Amino acid sequence: MENKLKFKVLKTKWKSRAGEIELNGVKLKTPVFMPVGTKATVKWIPLDFLKDTNYLGTEDRVNIILANTYHLFLRPWEDLIQKMDGLHKWENWDGLILTDSWWFQVFSLGLGAKKEELAKIQDDGVWFKSPKDGSKHFFNAEKVVDIQSKLWSDIMMMLDVCSPVEDISKEEVERQMNITHNWAKRAYEYFMPKYNDIRWVLFPIVQGGLYKDLREKSATYLSNFAFDGIAIWWLSVWETKWEMEDILSHTTDFLPEDKPRYLMWVWTPEDLIMGIREWIDMFDCVLPTRLGRHGTAFSENGNIKLKNACYFDDKAPIDSKCKCYVCQNYSRSYLHHLVKEKEMLWWTLISLHNISYLHQVVEQERNRILED
Repeated sequence: MENKLKFKVLKTKWKSRAGEIELNGVKLKTPVFMPVGTKATVKWIPLDFLKDTNYLGTEDRVNIILANTYHLFLRPWEDLIQKMDGLHKWENWDGLILTDSWWFQVFSLGLGAKKEELAKIQDDGVWFKSPKDGSKHFFNAEKVVDIQSKLWSDIMMMLDVCSPVEDISKEEVERQMNITHNWAKRAYEYFMPKYNDIRWVLFPIVQGGLYKDLREKSATYLSNFAFDGIAIWWLSVWETKWEMEDILSHTTDFLPEDKPRYLMWVWTPEDLIMGIREWIDMFDCVLPTRLGRHGTAFSENGNIKLKNACYFDDKAPIDSKCKCYVCQNYSRSYLHHLVKEKEMLWWTLISLHNISYLHQVVEQERNRILED
C-alpha cells in the first residue's frame, strides 16, 4: 500500500534534520511551524498575509495551518462545513490543513481540575457537555475520524487522552495511555479501509506523561499505526523546560525515522529550536496570536511588552533583525500607541510579527542544517 504523504530527509546534522513533506499537491519544507486557526481562522490575520513572503520576511510562504475538531464540531458543525465543500474552500486556503487532537479542550472543561467536571472518560470514548449550550455529546475513536473527514482535513489526529502532571499517579497515567493505545488501534482499523484511498492521512499521538518507560512503550506501540506520521503530545501539561527536553530526547529514539514527527503545542522560540534539535519536524502553538492580542511580541532579546511606558518614544522596530512587514514599517512607539489607545490594529500587526518571527526561526534552523 502506497503512502499518500511523501516524506524524505534531505540532510541531518547533529540531532536535527531537514526534509520535505508532499501531500495533496502541496510541498512543505521541514522543520515547519504551523499557525493555529482554531475556528477556521488564524485570529486577526487575513490568510492572504500568510501566503505572501513580503509580509513574512521569509523565503517561503506558510503552506499549512491548523483547525480544531472540537470547536468546529460545536459550532458551526461539521455537516455545515461539509456542505460548504470543506475547510479549504470555506476559509479560502490553498495550503494543507491539519485538524488537531481536541483532547486539551476536554481536559480544560474540568478533568483534573477542582470544578464541576464537564467531561468523562470511558474505555470506549468520552462524554462531554458543550460549554456553549450544555448539550451532551459522545466522541469515540471512529466518530472523531468521521468528523475530520467532513471537515476535509489533510492531516487528521487520532483521539487520545492527555495526562496532567500534578495529582495523578503513574498507574493512572499508564491506564490513560492504554486507553489512547486502544483508541489508536480502533481509529487506524476504521480509517484504513474507509478513507485511505482518499486524500486524508492519520497520525497517532504518543502519551505517557513524564515517565520515560511509558513514553518508550507508547512510542513503540503507536509506531505500528504511524502509516504516514506520528505526533507527541505536549509531553504533559505544565512540565518544566528541563523535563520537556529530557522526555523528548528519550522519546524520539523510539519513533520511526522515515515518518514526520509532530511535537504538539510548543510555546516559545526557544522551545521550537530545542525541538528541532531533538529530531522533530512539525510544530504548532496558539501563543503567537495569543501574545499578540495582549500586546507582547517575540524578539531575540526575549518577549517585549509593548504596553510598557519605556516604548513611548522608541523608534526601533520590534526586532532589528526581523524581516517581517511589521518590523520593516512600524516602530515600537507606534505599536505602543495602538495598544494604549486600544486600536485593534495592534492585534493584527503584533500577531503577524509573532508568526513571522517563528517562521523565520524555523527557516534559519533549516538553513543551518543544510549548510556544509
